[in-house]
Amino acid sequence: MTRFVSEMKGLLIATIPFVFAAHIAGAAEPAKATPEQLDEGKKNYMTVCIACHQPTGAGLPGVFPSIVKSDYVTGSAERLVVQVLKGIQPPFKYNGVTYVQIMIPQEAILTDDKIASILTFVRNSFENNASPISPEFVAAVRKHYADRKTMLTEAEMNNWKDALPAKP
Repeated sequence: MTRFVSEMKGLLIATIPFVFAAHIAGAAEPAKATPEQLDEGKKNYMTVCIACHQPTGAGLPGVFPSIVKSDYVTGSAERLVVQVLKGIQPPFKYNGVTYVQIMIPQEAILTDDKIASILTFVRNSFENNASPISPEFVAAVRKHYADRKTMLTEAEMNNWKDALPAKP
């Protein structure tokens, strides 16, 4: 009997690393953007966003905010989409700097596909790491906020509560 127990104990100890590894592998990790999504997003960013946020994402201090390592970028996907669709009303403070330029609403200019690609790129560039945003999610956010006619304010951005299920 002791030989059996000893063998079982050895078998159990030998399998623990595999069980632990399987558990880690099965853990829910955030979705990752594909290289194609990032390439398309970069192309669109370099066309639409570069003038204000610059090629490095550093923006122009006091004029256009940095999107490098940004809580606004990696936080609520819904808030980020609304910021792009509706724009941001100045003044607003970010990282201790007050900005006085508006972020122009892109609602009438950009398609859901373009917004999704740009935001997916930004959320995975400039020292940011967040899940991709799908065109379907952008469409749902656009529909939900269709009646809103005003830009976001600093107070709204800082006290944001998502209204939609989080499925970027």
